[in-house]
Amino acid sequence: MMGSFGRFLEVSVPAADVLRSLNFYRALGFGELPAGDIRPWHYAVVTDGAIIIGLHGGGLDEPALCFVRPNLARQVRALEAAGLEFESCHLGEDEFHEAALRSPDGLLLLMIEARTFSPGDTAATGSSLLGRCAEITLDCADPSLTRAFFEAAGFLEADSEDAVTRLDYPGLRLALREAARARGLALRYPQADAATLARSLEAQDFPVSRGPGGDPLLRAPEGTRLLLG
Repeated sequence: MMGSFGRFLEVSVPAADVLRSLNFYRALGFGELPAGDIRPWHYAVVTDGAIIIGLHGGGLDEPALCFVRPNLARQVRALEAAGLEFESCHLGEDEFHEAALRSPDGLLLLMIEARTFSPGDTAATGSSLLGRCAEITLDCADPSLTRAFFEAAGFLEADSEDAVTRLDYPGLRLALREAARARGLALRYPQADAATLARSLEAQDFPVSRGPGGDPLLRAPEGTRLLLG
């Protein structure tokens, strides 16, 4: 199955110090996937076995969801004809094809022509101390508007409870939460005993704080939020 954006590839995040971020995830038990040389900047890829995080040493100023869409130029034209506006497009014959647009709440979405790393055996690569990411949470001023946007792109509503709307897409689950102030995306790791895990992580010198709902929060060196609970 492929929606309008293509196949989900990774959570792309800017990392000022790629090696520092890479070592952080390695210490948590994330596996590393072999990255290609398409990007002209330092680039590393890690996975917990469910979600893939791309650490970008350049070319990116904020976190984004990245999708692979073959025949990208044609798809961009189709989406523009359907009323979507793209923030940027690089579709020349002598450049790597990619395009960027935003969801109604401002989340950056990247569409690229081809994957930028070798998939390997993703499921067997990651065995993190946090387990596997269950969903990516998004803060939305108007979750209904954001839901309609993603549903038009092929996301399917999974369930709605406690003011959270969950949308499924192959390889990806989004949890839309209404929030007066945008805090961007976060990766949520469900835990039966988040407090015990937090104490264990603190004993290993991992920086644990508290999220908006009081759940333990681990923040990676590049700023990615990992919610426990």
